Amino acid sequence: MTASPRAPAPGWLLFLLPTAIWSTTFYAITWQLGSPTSPVWAVAIRFALAALLLAIWLRLRGVSLRLDVRHHPLVAVSGVLAYGVSYVLTYLAEESIPSGLVAICFTLMVFLTPLFARIALGRPTAKRTWIGGILGVAGVACCFLPSLAKTSLAGSLLPGVVMMLVAAAASSAAAVCSLALNARGIPVMTYTTWAMAYGAGTTMLWAVAQGHPLTLDARAAFWVALLYLSVLGSVVAFLCYLSLMRRHGPASAMYISVLSPLGAVVVSVLLEGLPPSLPLIAGSALALCGAWITLRTPSSG
Repeated sequence: MTASPRAPAPGWLLFLLPTAIWSTTFYAITWQLGSPTSPVWAVAIRFALAALLLAIWLRLRGVSLRLDVRHHPLVAVSGVLAYGVSYVLTYLAEESIPSGLVAICFTLMVFLTPLFARIALGRPTAKRTWIGGILGVAGVACCFLPSLAKTSLAGSLLPGVVMMLVAAAASSAAAVCSLALNARGIPVMTYTTWAMAYGAGTTMLWAVAQGHPLTLDARAAFWVALLYLSVLGSVVAFLCYLSLMRRHGPASAMYISVLSPLGAVVVSVLLEGLPPSLPLIAGSALALCGAWITLRTPSSG
């Protein structure tokens, strides 16, 4: 049995869904804080479950998971960087630096991905992409810097920042791998399933090699958060994000990394009682202005 053809999702939906979902994953991760399950194992289990659910979904739809052996190295690199290195470093960095600084560092993807795509694939980058990116990063910084100014930054600041910069670079490099896989005509769902499996498997091996014991959390909140992060935060969000990048190029997709932290602030205002402030409002307006400029960029940008 083969899957019946379906109309492709509109571009605005592919942009809106991962932005909204990743805005809430920051809050979902707080449900896992203080867990006996180490961050490395939490990442590995999250993407192992996501890969399994994707594989089951594809089989139920009659879609083959077969992937030519010559494509596996690139898929593996993409998976290890995106679903292993990037997430493990982000989880570890959040233990030593404020989440606002994590968000600011991660917005650098809006610059790094088009830059890497130009270097590796020769893809041109429109000026509007850089202008919109500058406004976006400045807006996110404006939102978070007031809270960072009140935070005591210990000696762990530099290692945490370095980890986040490496995480952002790893995610951007993985995005360029995805662009190369798109150029080869490989279905997004197929290579995403394999990439998540590679990322989860490598992370598990690294956890064992580093002597991290597999201790499972007994709290229901941990597993509810894990299920949310696996299904919506991984499967749905990444498929939309990668499909958007396939259709419209990296510029539009990368701006999700700017708007998601702003969405996380809105969630914090609504659910955690964070009071709105002038820097928050001004920073959000600045980032939205950057989004408007970036999203008007042609698909080649």
